[in-house]
Amino acid sequence: MMSDREKVNILMVDDQPGKLLSYDAILGDLEENLIKATSAKDALEKLLRLDVAVVLMDVSMPEIDGFELAEIIRQHPRFQKTAIIFVSAVHLTDLDRLKGYRHGAVDYLSVPIVPEVLRAKVRVFTELHRNKLQLERLNNELEKRVAERTLELEQKAIALEELNNDLAQKNQQLDAIVQTAPDIIFSRQQDGARDYISDRFYEYTGAGKGSAVGFGWLEYLHPEDKERSLSHWMRCVQSGETYESEYRLRGADGQFRWFRARAVPLLDTEGRILKWYGTCSDIHDSKLLEQSIRDNAIQLERMVDVRTSELRRLSSRLLTMQDEERRRIAREIHDGLGQELAAAKMIMDGILSRDSSPSMRQASADASEMVDRAIKQVRTISHLLHPPLLDEVGLVSALRWYLEGLSDRSGIEIRLEVEPPDLARLRPELETAIFRIIQEALTNMFRHSGAHNGSVSLIEADGHVAVTVKDDGKGIEEQVIQLRPDSVGVGIGGMRQRVNELGGSLRLSNANPGTIVEVIIPSRRPDPLRVPQTV
Repeated sequence: MMSDREKVNILMVDDQPGKLLSYDAILGDLEENLIKATSAKDALEKLLRLDVAVVLMDVSMPEIDGFELAEIIRQHPRFQKTAIIFVSAVHLTDLDRLKGYRHGAVDYLSVPIVPEVLRAKVRVFTELHRNKLQLERLNNELEKRVAERTLELEQKAIALEELNNDLAQKNQQLDAIVQTAPDIIFSRQQDGARDYISDRFYEYTGAGKGSAVGFGWLEYLHPEDKERSLSHWMRCVQSGETYESEYRLRGADGQFRWFRARAVPLLDTEGRILKWYGTCSDIHDSKLLEQSIRDNAIQLERMVDVRTSELRRLSSRLLTMQDEERRRIAREIHDGLGQELAAAKMIMDGILSRDSSPSMRQASADASEMVDRAIKQVRTISHLLHPPLLDEVGLVSALRWYLEGLSDRSGIEIRLEVEPPDLARLRPELETAIFRIIQEALTNMFRHSGAHNGSVSLIEADGHVAVTVKDDGKGIEEQVIQLRPDSVGVGIGGMRQRVNELGGSLRLSNANPGTIVEVIIPSRRPDPLRVPQTV
Protein backbone atom coordinates (compact mmCIF):
# COMPACT_ATOMS: atom_id res chain seq x y z
CA MET A 1 0.00 0.00 0.00
CA MET A 2 1.19 3.54 -0.90
CA SER A 3 1.91 6.00 1.88
CA ASP A 4 -0.19 9.24 2.08
CA ARG A 5 2.70 11.40 0.91
CA GLU A 6 4.14 9.20 -1.75
CA LYS A 7 5.07 11.48 -4.61
CA VAL A 8 3.34 11.22 -7.98
CA ASN A 9 4.55 12.40 -11.40
CA ILE A 10 3.40 15.66 -13.07
CA LEU A 11 4.37 15.96 -16.75
CA MET A 12 4.81 19.58 -18.00
CA VAL A 13 4.87 19.90 -21.81
CA ASP A 14 5.88 23.18 -23.55
CA ASP A 15 8.29 24.05 -26.32
CA GLN A 16 9.41 27.18 -24.46
CA PRO A 17 11.89 26.45 -21.63
CA GLY A 18 10.95 29.69 -19.89
CA LYS A 19 7.37 28.55 -19.41
CA LEU A 20 8.57 25.21 -18.09
CA LEU A 21 10.67 27.06 -15.53
CA SER A 22 7.66 29.12 -14.47
CA TYR A 23 5.54 25.96 -14.09
CA ASP A 24 8.35 24.45 -12.06
CA ALA A 25 8.36 27.46 -9.73
CA ILE A 26 4.56 27.49 -9.34
CA LEU A 27 4.16 23.75 -8.71
CA GLY A 28 7.31 23.26 -6.64
CA ASP A 29 5.38 23.74 -3.38
CA LEU A 30 3.29 20.63 -4.16
CA GLU A 31 6.37 18.46 -3.41
CA GLU A 32 5.64 16.13 -6.32
CA ASN A 33 7.89 14.82 -9.10
CA LEU A 34 7.93 17.53 -11.81
CA ILE A 35 8.91 16.17 -15.25
CA LYS A 36 9.62 18.46 -18.22
CA ALA A 37 9.04 17.72 -21.90
CA THR A 38 9.86 20.25 -24.66
CA SER A 39 7.92 18.51 -27.47
CA ALA A 40 5.04 16.15 -28.07
CA LYS A 41 7.44 13.36 -28.98
CA ASP A 42 9.41 13.89 -25.79
CA ALA A 43 6.16 13.88 -23.80
CA LEU A 44 5.02 10.57 -25.36
CA GLU A 45 8.34 8.90 -24.56
CA LYS A 46 8.11 9.96 -20.90
CA LEU A 47 4.47 8.88 -20.65
CA LEU A 48 5.33 5.41 -21.87
CA ARG A 49 8.09 5.07 -19.27
CA LEU A 50 6.36 6.64 -16.26
CA ASP A 51 3.08 6.60 -14.39
CA VAL A 52 1.83 10.20 -14.71
CA ALA A 53 -0.90 11.75 -12.56
CA VAL A 54 -1.37 15.05 -14.45
CA VAL A 55 -0.26 16.29 -17.86
CA LEU A 56 0.08 20.09 -18.04
CA MET A 57 0.60 21.08 -21.69
CA ASP A 58 0.67 24.11 -23.95
CA VAL A 59 -1.77 24.12 -26.88
CA SER A 60 0.54 25.86 -29.37
CA MET A 61 3.54 23.62 -30.14
CA PRO A 62 5.36 22.95 -33.41
CA GLU A 63 4.83 19.74 -35.39
CA ILE A 64 2.19 18.29 -33.05
CA ASP A 65 0.09 20.77 -31.11
CA GLY A 66 -1.55 20.17 -27.74
CA PHE A 67 -4.89 19.05 -29.19
CA GLU A 68 -3.27 16.39 -31.35
CA LEU A 69 -1.06 15.23 -28.47
CA ALA A 70 -4.10 14.92 -26.20
CA GLU A 71 -5.92 12.85 -28.82
CA ILE A 72 -2.89 10.54 -29.17
CA ILE A 73 -2.69 10.16 -25.38
CA ARG A 74 -6.38 9.29 -25.08
CA GLN A 75 -6.12 6.60 -27.75
CA HIS A 76 -3.77 4.60 -25.50
CA PRO A 77 -5.75 2.40 -23.03
CA ARG A 78 -3.34 3.18 -20.23
CA PHE A 79 -3.87 6.96 -20.43
CA GLN A 80 -7.60 7.15 -21.05
CA LYS A 81 -8.20 8.50 -17.54
CA THR A 82 -5.01 10.57 -17.13
CA ALA A 83 -5.81 14.19 -16.21
CA ILE A 84 -4.82 16.67 -18.99
CA ILE A 85 -4.81 20.41 -18.32
CA PHE A 86 -4.36 22.79 -21.30
CA VAL A 87 -2.60 26.14 -20.90
CA SER A 88 -2.87 28.65 -23.76
CA ALA A 89 -2.09 32.30 -24.37
CA VAL A 90 -3.50 32.29 -27.93
CA HIS A 91 -6.50 29.94 -28.14
CA LEU A 92 -8.78 31.59 -25.66
CA THR A 93 -12.23 31.41 -27.25
CA ASP A 94 -15.04 29.21 -26.04
CA LEU A 95 -14.65 27.11 -29.17
CA ASP A 96 -11.00 26.53 -28.25
CA ARG A 97 -11.99 25.44 -24.78
CA LEU A 98 -14.73 23.17 -26.20
CA LYS A 99 -12.20 21.62 -28.57
CA GLY A 100 -9.84 21.02 -25.68
CA TYR A 101 -12.52 19.28 -23.64
CA ARG A 102 -13.48 17.16 -26.65
CA HIS A 103 -9.85 15.99 -26.91
CA GLY A 104 -9.89 14.79 -23.31
CA ALA A 105 -8.85 17.81 -21.24
CA VAL A 106 -10.10 18.03 -17.66
CA ASP A 107 -9.40 21.75 -17.51
CA TYR A 108 -8.43 24.65 -19.81
CA LEU A 109 -6.43 27.58 -18.39
CA SER A 110 -5.56 30.85 -20.09
CA VAL A 111 -2.47 32.99 -19.71
CA PRO A 112 -1.64 34.82 -17.55
CA ILE A 113 -1.92 31.96 -15.06
CA VAL A 114 -2.84 32.56 -11.45
CA PRO A 115 -0.31 30.43 -9.54
CA GLU A 116 -2.67 29.62 -6.68
CA VAL A 117 -5.38 28.46 -9.10
CA LEU A 118 -2.95 26.29 -11.03
CA ARG A 119 -1.58 24.74 -7.86
CA ALA A 120 -5.08 24.08 -6.53
CA LYS A 121 -6.24 22.41 -9.75
CA VAL A 122 -3.12 20.31 -10.10
CA ARG A 123 -3.29 19.33 -6.40
CA VAL A 124 -6.85 18.05 -6.87
CA PHE A 125 -5.85 15.78 -9.73
CA THR A 126 -2.65 14.55 -8.04
CA GLU A 127 -4.65 13.61 -4.94
CA LEU A 128 -7.25 11.90 -7.11
CA HIS A 129 -4.50 9.96 -8.85
CA ARG A 130 -2.86 9.07 -5.55
CA ASN A 131 -6.19 7.88 -4.16
CA LYS A 132 -6.84 5.94 -7.35
CA LEU A 133 -3.50 4.17 -7.00
CA GLN A 134 -4.20 3.40 -3.37
CA LEU A 135 -7.64 2.08 -4.25
CA GLU A 136 -6.20 -0.08 -7.02
CA ARG A 137 -3.63 -1.52 -4.66
CA LEU A 138 -6.24 -2.08 -1.97
CA ASN A 139 -8.44 -3.81 -4.54
CA ASN A 140 -5.53 -5.95 -5.65
CA GLU A 141 -4.71 -6.84 -2.06
CA LEU A 142 -8.36 -7.56 -1.34
CA GLU A 143 -8.64 -9.75 -4.42
CA LYS A 144 -5.49 -11.55 -3.35
CA ARG A 145 -6.89 -12.08 0.14
CA VAL A 146 -10.20 -13.24 -1.27
CA ALA A 147 -8.38 -15.67 -3.53
CA GLU A 148 -6.27 -16.91 -0.62
CA ARG A 149 -9.32 -17.22 1.61
CA THR A 150 -11.22 -19.02 -1.13
CA LEU A 151 -8.33 -21.42 -1.59
CA GLU A 152 -8.10 -21.88 2.16
CA LEU A 153 -11.83 -22.63 2.39
CA GLU A 154 -11.55 -25.08 -0.49
CA GLN A 155 -8.63 -26.79 1.22
CA LYS A 156 -10.53 -26.87 4.52
CA ALA A 157 -13.56 -28.31 2.78
CA ILE A 158 -11.39 -31.03 1.27
CA ALA A 159 -9.72 -31.63 4.63
CA LEU A 160 -13.11 -31.74 6.36
CA GLU A 161 -14.36 -34.27 3.88
CA GLU A 162 -11.23 -36.37 4.36
CA LEU A 163 -11.62 -36.01 8.14
CA ASN A 164 -15.23 -37.15 7.98
CA ASN A 165 -14.22 -40.14 5.88
CA ASP A 166 -11.38 -40.91 8.28
CA LEU A 167 -13.70 -40.50 11.26
CA ALA A 168 -16.20 -42.89 9.75
CA GLN A 169 -13.42 -45.40 9.15
CA LYS A 170 -12.12 -44.93 12.70
CA ASN A 171 -15.62 -45.49 14.08
CA GLN A 172 -15.82 -48.73 12.16
CA GLN A 173 -12.43 -49.77 13.49
CA LEU A 174 -13.44 -48.78 17.03
CA ASP A 175 -16.63 -50.83 16.78
CA ALA A 176 -14.58 -53.80 15.60
CA ILE A 177 -12.09 -53.35 18.47
CA VAL A 178 -14.86 -53.08 21.07
CA GLN A 179 -16.56 -56.19 19.73
CA THR A 180 -13.38 -58.28 19.59
CA ALA A 181 -11.40 -56.89 22.58
CA PRO A 182 -10.85 -59.38 25.44
CA ASP A 183 -11.17 -56.52 27.95
CA ILE A 184 -14.40 -54.99 29.20
CA ILE A 185 -14.76 -51.47 27.76
CA PHE A 186 -16.99 -48.90 29.43
CA SER A 187 -17.84 -45.21 29.57
CA ARG A 188 -19.24 -43.18 32.44
CA GLN A 189 -21.05 -39.90 32.85
CA GLN A 190 -19.85 -36.89 34.84
CA ASP A 191 -21.45 -38.22 38.04
CA GLY A 192 -19.67 -41.57 37.67
CA ALA A 193 -22.65 -43.64 36.52
CA ARG A 194 -21.87 -46.00 33.65
CA ASP A 195 -23.78 -45.25 30.45
CA TYR A 196 -22.11 -47.92 28.31
CA ILE A 197 -20.47 -51.27 28.95
CA SER A 198 -19.33 -53.70 26.27
CA ASP A 199 -20.83 -57.15 25.68
CA ARG A 200 -17.74 -58.75 27.21
CA PHE A 201 -19.10 -57.87 30.70
CA TYR A 202 -22.44 -59.57 30.05
CA GLU A 203 -20.73 -62.60 28.54
CA TYR A 204 -18.57 -63.06 31.63
CA THR A 205 -21.16 -62.30 34.32
CA GLY A 206 -24.19 -63.74 32.56
CA ALA A 207 -26.09 -60.55 33.43
CA GLY A 208 -28.94 -59.28 31.32
CA LYS A 209 -28.16 -56.67 28.69
CA GLY A 210 -28.35 -53.16 30.12
CA SER A 211 -28.41 -54.29 33.77
CA ALA A 212 -24.89 -52.95 34.45
CA VAL A 213 -25.53 -49.33 33.45
CA GLY A 214 -25.71 -46.65 36.14
CA PHE A 215 -24.27 -48.33 39.25
CA GLY A 216 -25.69 -51.76 38.50
CA TRP A 217 -22.21 -53.16 37.88
CA LEU A 218 -21.53 -52.97 41.63
CA GLU A 219 -23.85 -55.93 42.18
CA TYR A 220 -21.26 -58.22 40.58
CA LEU A 221 -18.30 -57.12 42.74
CA HIS A 222 -17.02 -59.23 45.60
CA PRO A 223 -18.57 -58.00 48.89
CA GLU A 224 -15.10 -57.31 50.32
CA ASP A 225 -14.16 -55.09 47.32
CA LYS A 226 -17.42 -53.21 46.77
CA GLU A 227 -17.15 -50.37 49.31
CA ARG A 228 -13.43 -49.81 48.66
CA SER A 229 -13.82 -49.68 44.88
CA LEU A 230 -16.87 -47.39 44.96
CA SER A 231 -15.34 -44.89 47.40
CA HIS A 232 -12.12 -44.75 45.38
CA TRP A 233 -14.11 -44.23 42.19
CA MET A 234 -16.17 -41.36 43.66
CA ARG A 235 -12.97 -39.66 44.91
CA CYS A 236 -11.60 -39.76 41.38
CA VAL A 237 -14.89 -38.37 40.01
CA GLN A 238 -14.52 -35.39 42.37
CA SER A 239 -10.81 -34.80 41.78
CA GLY A 240 -10.55 -35.74 38.09
CA GLU A 241 -7.61 -38.07 38.78
CA THR A 242 -7.06 -41.18 36.68
CA TYR A 243 -8.96 -44.09 38.21
CA GLU A 244 -7.17 -47.38 38.84
CA SER A 245 -8.49 -50.22 40.98
CA GLU A 246 -8.33 -53.98 41.34
CA TYR A 247 -11.39 -55.98 42.39
CA ARG A 248 -13.05 -59.35 41.99
CA LEU A 249 -16.01 -59.88 39.64
CA ARG A 250 -18.48 -62.73 39.90
CA GLY A 251 -18.71 -64.82 36.77
CA ALA A 252 -21.70 -66.64 35.36
CA ASP A 253 -20.46 -69.81 37.17
CA GLY A 254 -20.53 -68.01 40.52
CA GLN A 255 -16.73 -67.94 40.82
CA PHE A 256 -14.82 -64.68 41.36
CA ARG A 257 -11.87 -63.59 39.26
CA TRP A 258 -9.56 -60.59 39.71
CA PHE A 259 -9.90 -57.65 37.30
CA ARG A 260 -8.00 -54.37 36.97
CA ALA A 261 -10.07 -51.31 35.97
CA ARG A 262 -8.60 -48.07 34.64
CA ALA A 263 -10.50 -44.96 33.51
CA VAL A 264 -9.41 -41.50 32.33
CA PRO A 265 -11.53 -38.32 32.09
CA LEU A 266 -12.33 -36.46 28.87
CA LEU A 267 -12.08 -32.70 29.59
CA ASP A 268 -13.43 -29.63 27.84
CA THR A 269 -11.34 -26.54 27.10
CA GLU A 270 -11.98 -25.18 30.61
CA GLY A 271 -10.86 -28.39 32.30
CA ARG A 272 -14.32 -29.66 33.22
CA ILE A 273 -15.03 -33.38 32.96
CA LEU A 274 -17.30 -34.30 30.08
CA LYS A 275 -17.11 -38.08 30.31
CA TRP A 276 -15.02 -41.03 31.50
CA TYR A 277 -13.65 -43.85 29.35
CA GLY A 278 -12.04 -46.99 30.68
CA THR A 279 -11.21 -50.68 30.40
CA CYS A 280 -11.43 -53.62 32.78
CA SER A 281 -8.90 -56.43 32.26
CA ASP A 282 -8.83 -59.96 33.62
CA ILE A 283 -5.68 -60.27 35.78
CA HIS A 284 -6.67 -63.34 37.78
CA ASP A 285 -3.90 -65.60 36.48
CA SER A 286 -1.20 -62.94 36.88
CA LYS A 287 -2.57 -62.19 40.38
CA LEU A 288 -2.18 -65.82 41.38
CA LEU A 289 1.28 -65.86 39.83
CA GLU A 290 2.28 -62.72 41.76
CA GLN A 291 1.06 -64.27 45.00
CA SER A 292 2.99 -67.44 44.23
CA ILE A 293 6.11 -65.40 43.47
CA ARG A 294 5.70 -63.46 46.73
CA ASP A 295 5.29 -66.67 48.72
CA ASN A 296 8.33 -68.20 47.02
CA ALA A 297 10.30 -64.98 47.57
CA ILE A 298 9.49 -65.05 51.29
CA GLN A 299 10.52 -68.68 51.51
CA LEU A 300 13.67 -67.96 49.51
CA GLU A 301 14.53 -65.02 51.77
CA ARG A 302 14.18 -67.28 54.78
CA MET A 303 16.44 -69.86 53.17
CA VAL A 304 18.95 -67.16 52.25
CA ASP A 305 18.90 -65.83 55.82
CA VAL A 306 19.52 -69.34 57.15
CA ARG A 307 22.33 -69.98 54.65
CA THR A 308 23.81 -66.54 55.31
CA SER A 309 23.78 -67.19 59.04
CA GLU A 310 25.41 -70.55 58.46
CA LEU A 311 28.04 -69.01 56.18
CA ARG A 312 28.77 -66.34 58.77
CA ARG A 313 29.22 -68.93 61.45
CA LEU A 314 31.41 -70.97 59.11
CA SER A 315 33.42 -67.89 58.13
CA SER A 316 33.86 -66.96 61.76
CA ARG A 317 34.91 -70.51 62.55
CA LEU A 318 37.38 -70.49 59.65
CA LEU A 319 38.91 -67.21 60.84
CA THR A 320 39.18 -68.58 64.37
CA MET A 321 40.73 -71.80 63.10
CA GLN A 322 43.09 -69.78 60.93
CA ASP A 323 44.24 -67.72 63.91
CA GLU A 324 44.56 -70.88 66.03
CA GLU A 325 46.58 -72.54 63.28
CA ARG A 326 48.82 -69.47 63.04
CA ARG A 327 49.29 -69.64 66.82
CA ARG A 328 50.10 -73.38 66.67
CA ILE A 329 52.52 -73.01 63.74
CA ALA A 330 54.22 -70.05 65.44
CA ARG A 331 54.59 -72.02 68.65
CA GLU A 332 55.97 -75.10 66.86
CA ILE A 333 58.40 -73.00 64.87
CA HIS A 334 59.53 -71.17 68.00
CA ASP A 335 59.62 -74.19 70.31
CA GLY A 336 60.71 -76.80 67.79
CA LEU A 337 62.84 -75.37 64.97
CA GLY A 338 63.98 -72.49 67.17
CA GLN A 339 65.22 -74.81 69.91
CA GLU A 340 66.98 -77.07 67.40
CA LEU A 341 68.77 -74.08 65.89
CA ALA A 342 69.73 -72.85 69.37
CA ALA A 343 71.23 -76.28 70.16
CA ALA A 344 73.12 -76.23 66.85
CA LYS A 345 74.54 -72.80 67.72
CA MET A 346 75.68 -74.09 71.12
CA ILE A 347 77.50 -76.97 69.40
CA MET A 348 79.15 -74.57 66.96
CA ASP A 349 80.24 -72.32 69.80
CA GLY A 350 81.66 -75.39 71.61
CA ILE A 351 83.72 -76.27 68.58
CA LEU A 352 85.09 -72.76 68.46
CA SER A 353 86.20 -73.04 72.12
CA ARG A 354 88.38 -76.06 71.42
CA ASP A 355 91.73 -75.92 69.71
CA SER A 356 91.55 -76.66 66.04
CA SER A 357 93.08 -75.55 62.82
CA PRO A 358 92.52 -71.95 61.69
CA SER A 359 90.43 -73.09 58.72
CA MET A 360 88.19 -75.17 60.94
CA ARG A 361 87.79 -72.32 63.42
CA GLN A 362 86.79 -69.92 60.61
CA ALA A 363 84.30 -72.37 59.17
CA SER A 364 82.80 -72.94 62.60
CA ALA A 365 82.51 -69.18 63.18
CA ASP A 366 80.75 -68.67 59.84
CA ALA A 367 78.38 -71.53 60.56
CA SER A 368 77.60 -70.11 64.01
CA GLU A 369 76.83 -66.74 62.52
CA MET A 370 74.49 -68.29 59.91
CA VAL A 371 72.68 -70.26 62.60
CA ASP A 372 72.32 -67.07 64.62
CA ARG A 373 70.67 -65.29 61.67
CA ALA A 374 68.40 -68.28 61.12
CA ILE A 375 67.34 -68.12 64.78
CA LYS A 376 66.43 -64.44 64.37
CA GLN A 377 64.45 -65.17 61.18
CA VAL A 378 62.60 -68.05 62.87
CA ARG A 379 61.76 -65.80 65.79
CA THR A 380 60.54 -63.04 63.44
CA ILE A 381 58.41 -65.45 61.40
CA SER A 382 56.97 -66.89 64.58
CA HIS A 383 56.08 -63.47 65.90
CA LEU A 384 54.55 -62.36 62.60
CA LEU A 385 52.39 -65.47 62.47
CA HIS A 386 51.16 -64.78 65.98
CA PRO A 387 52.97 -62.31 68.25
CA PRO A 388 53.29 -63.76 71.77
CA LEU A 389 52.81 -60.22 73.09
CA LEU A 390 49.23 -60.29 71.72
CA ASP A 391 48.29 -63.06 74.17
CA GLU A 392 50.59 -62.11 77.00
CA VAL A 393 50.42 -58.30 77.20
CA GLY A 394 47.76 -57.15 74.73
CA LEU A 395 47.01 -55.42 71.45
CA VAL A 396 48.88 -52.13 72.00
CA SER A 397 52.20 -53.74 72.94
CA ALA A 398 51.94 -56.19 70.03
CA LEU A 399 51.26 -53.32 67.64
CA ARG A 400 54.20 -51.32 68.98
CA TRP A 401 56.54 -54.30 68.49
CA TYR A 402 55.17 -54.93 64.97
CA LEU A 403 55.40 -51.26 63.87
CA GLU A 404 58.99 -50.98 65.11
CA GLY A 405 60.01 -54.06 63.16
CA LEU A 406 58.17 -52.93 60.01
CA SER A 407 59.79 -49.48 60.16
CA ASP A 408 63.24 -51.08 60.46
CA ARG A 409 62.59 -53.45 57.53
CA SER A 410 60.78 -51.01 55.18
CA GLY A 411 62.25 -47.62 56.02
CA ILE A 412 58.70 -46.18 56.41
CA GLU A 413 58.28 -44.02 59.51
CA ILE A 414 55.06 -45.14 61.20
CA ARG A 415 53.42 -43.47 64.25
CA LEU A 416 51.03 -45.16 66.68
CA GLU A 417 48.29 -43.18 68.45
CA VAL A 418 46.08 -44.75 71.13
CA GLU A 419 43.03 -43.15 72.79
CA PRO A 420 42.60 -43.46 75.69
CA PRO A 421 46.28 -43.89 76.47
CA ASP A 422 45.46 -46.60 79.06
CA LEU A 423 43.34 -48.62 76.64
CA ALA A 424 42.14 -51.75 78.42
CA ARG A 425 42.28 -55.27 77.08
CA LEU A 426 39.62 -56.17 74.51
CA ARG A 427 38.13 -59.56 73.78
CA PRO A 428 40.85 -61.92 72.50
CA GLU A 429 39.13 -62.49 69.13
CA LEU A 430 38.64 -58.72 68.73
CA GLU A 431 42.30 -57.97 69.52
CA THR A 432 43.42 -60.65 67.06
CA ALA A 433 41.12 -59.31 64.33
CA ILE A 434 42.26 -55.70 64.82
CA PHE A 435 45.92 -56.77 64.77
CA ARG A 436 45.39 -58.73 61.52
CA ILE A 437 43.50 -55.83 59.91
CA ILE A 438 46.27 -53.36 60.76
CA GLN A 439 48.91 -55.90 59.69
CA GLU A 440 47.22 -56.34 56.28
CA ALA A 441 46.78 -52.58 55.79
CA LEU A 442 50.45 -51.92 56.57
CA THR A 443 51.55 -54.79 54.31
CA ASN A 444 49.60 -53.16 51.43
CA MET A 445 51.22 -49.83 52.33
CA PHE A 446 54.68 -51.39 52.14
CA ARG A 447 54.04 -53.28 48.90
CA HIS A 448 51.99 -50.83 46.81
CA SER A 449 51.88 -47.25 48.13
CA GLY A 450 55.48 -46.03 47.76
CA ALA A 451 54.93 -44.07 51.00
CA HIS A 452 57.61 -42.58 53.27
CA ASN A 453 55.43 -41.95 56.32
CA GLY A 454 52.40 -43.58 57.86
CA SER A 455 50.28 -43.58 60.98
CA VAL A 456 48.02 -45.95 62.91
CA SER A 457 45.24 -44.61 65.12
CA LEU A 458 43.40 -46.81 67.65
CA ILE A 459 40.48 -45.14 69.48
CA GLU A 460 37.84 -46.66 71.73
CA ALA A 461 34.72 -44.59 72.51
CA ASP A 462 30.95 -45.08 72.88
CA GLY A 463 31.19 -48.86 72.73
CA HIS A 464 33.15 -48.90 69.44
CA VAL A 465 36.77 -49.27 68.40
CA ALA A 466 37.89 -47.02 65.54
CA VAL A 467 41.05 -47.96 63.61
CA THR A 468 42.57 -45.56 61.05
CA VAL A 469 45.65 -46.34 58.92
CA LYS A 470 47.07 -43.49 56.78
CA ASP A 471 50.05 -43.07 54.46
CA ASP A 472 51.47 -40.39 52.14
CA GLY A 473 51.80 -42.66 49.11
CA LYS A 474 50.22 -42.63 45.65
CA GLY A 475 46.68 -43.59 46.71
CA ILE A 476 44.32 -46.22 45.30
CA GLU A 477 41.97 -46.51 42.33
CA GLU A 478 38.28 -45.57 42.48
CA GLN A 479 37.04 -49.12 41.87
CA VAL A 480 39.07 -50.31 44.87
CA ILE A 481 37.58 -47.50 47.01
CA GLN A 482 34.12 -48.72 46.00
CA LEU A 483 35.15 -52.29 46.98
CA ARG A 484 34.08 -53.73 43.63
CA PRO A 485 34.45 -57.53 43.68
CA ASP A 486 36.57 -57.57 40.50
CA SER A 487 39.01 -55.00 41.96
CA VAL A 488 39.44 -56.14 45.58
CA GLY A 489 42.48 -58.34 46.26
CA VAL A 490 42.95 -61.06 48.83
CA GLY A 491 44.27 -58.64 51.48
CA ILE A 492 41.41 -56.15 51.37
CA GLY A 493 38.95 -59.02 50.99
CA GLY A 494 40.27 -60.60 54.20
CA MET A 495 40.04 -57.25 56.01
CA ARG A 496 36.43 -56.78 54.91
CA GLN A 497 35.54 -60.34 55.94
CA ARG A 498 36.95 -59.86 59.45
CA VAL A 499 35.16 -56.53 59.82
CA ASN A 500 31.84 -57.99 58.66
CA GLU A 501 32.16 -60.94 61.04
CA LEU A 502 32.49 -58.50 63.94
CA GLY A 503 29.53 -56.37 62.79
CA GLY A 504 31.71 -53.39 61.80
CA SER A 505 32.30 -51.25 58.73
CA LEU A 506 35.26 -50.69 56.40
CA ARG A 507 35.87 -47.55 54.34
CA LEU A 508 38.71 -46.74 51.92
CA SER A 509 39.51 -43.27 50.60
CA ASN A 510 42.26 -41.16 49.05
CA ALA A 511 43.91 -38.41 51.14
CA ASN A 512 45.73 -36.60 48.28
CA PRO A 513 48.39 -37.73 48.79
CA GLY A 514 48.04 -41.14 50.29
CA THR A 515 45.40 -43.63 51.35
CA ILE A 516 43.12 -43.80 54.39
CA VAL A 517 41.77 -47.10 55.75
CA GLU A 518 39.02 -46.63 58.35
CA VAL A 519 37.49 -49.45 60.39
CA ILE A 520 34.80 -49.17 63.08
CA ILE A 521 33.96 -52.28 65.16
CA PRO A 522 31.63 -52.64 68.18
CA SER A 523 33.77 -53.41 71.25
CA ARG A 524 31.11 -55.07 73.46
CA ARG A 525 33.40 -55.63 76.43
CA PRO A 526 32.50 -58.73 78.45
CA ASP A 527 34.57 -57.61 81.43
CA PRO A 528 34.82 -54.03 82.80
CA LEU A 529 38.33 -54.71 84.09
CA ARG A 530 40.80 -52.34 82.43
CA VAL A 531 44.47 -53.30 82.23
CA PRO A 532 46.70 -50.21 81.73
CA GLN A 533 49.02 -50.36 78.75
CA THR A 534 51.72 -47.99 77.64
CA VAL A 535 52.77 -47.11 74.15
